Amino acid sequence: MRLSVLRKMLHDPLTRYKSKRNFSITSEPAQGGVAGKDALAFVIQKHWASHLHYDFRLELDGTMKSWAVPKGPSFDCKVKRMAVHVEDHPISYSSFEGTIPPKQYGAGKVIIWDKGTWHPLGDPHKGYLEGNLKFELRGHKLHGRWVLIRIKGKNAKQDPWLLIKEKDEFVRPSAAFSVVDELPDSVKGLSTGVSESRRQPAAEVKKAVREKGTTARTPAKVPAGAIKAALPAKLAPQLATLADGPPPQPQDWVYEIKFDGYRLLTRVEGANIQMFTRNGNDWTSKLAPLQK
Repeated sequence: MRLSVLRKMLHDPLTRYKSKRNFSITSEPAQGGVAGKDALAFVIQKHWASHLHYDFRLELDGTMKSWAVPKGPSFDCKVKRMAVHVEDHPISYSSFEGTIPPKQYGAGKVIIWDKGTWHPLGDPHKGYLEGNLKFELRGHKLHGRWVLIRIKGKNAKQDPWLLIKEKDEFVRPSAAFSVVDELPDSVKGLSTGVSESRRQPAAEVKKAVREKGTTARTPAKVPAGAIKAALPAKLAPQLATLADGPPPQPQDWVYEIKFDGYRLLTRVEGANIQMFTRNGNDWTSKLAPLQK
């Protein structure tokens, strides 16, 4: 690296970031953002570039330290995810969601897959410098203790690290739960943490049903020509498709508010009640109160 470039980077840590982008074309922010007062911010952006990957960013010293994680994070502490260290991004990038135009650096769609605060375990500057950065995440999807570890790479053009989940109460084996598959959508617009007001107690739900003059269970009408058959073992739920905008005719479509959480399919056959994730994993044992 030339000495002049190094001096610029020391003066402005966003030099590499700015040099790769034409801000008259891309809607990505050139700079800006407000540093956290009470806690440091983190964001993970799901990025459909030449290959789908997850951009993991931690606020430190006025910028977002960034890593590209090809397969995304895993709650399995035995799984080590490759995380390629890339250029610092401005803090304002944490709120960026949109499409980077074709022929621009990183062209493709970007969504805010997760966000929240991160809490260093130890001195974050020492951990970052030495390549052993331990921290706790408090996001919508990611929680608990994690570590970023720098490894020796064969390719000098890259700075390879590993993102690993540390052992705590949030650990989940990858065979039972894949957070990137189970929770694929954006969290933009959501505040940090889940509002308790979203969780209506059963008594309040029953009261609302009575006030509307309906019953909780309405017998279903059997369609003409229906044939009696056994319930399928599994079903595939309808999924949303990412689009650039709503349909052109507003009167022909409706919308609903999407709340972050788990999508479950409930299979009821007599007294046998099972609950499956959208990928077909049986979560009945994990949700005993709901099953009851």
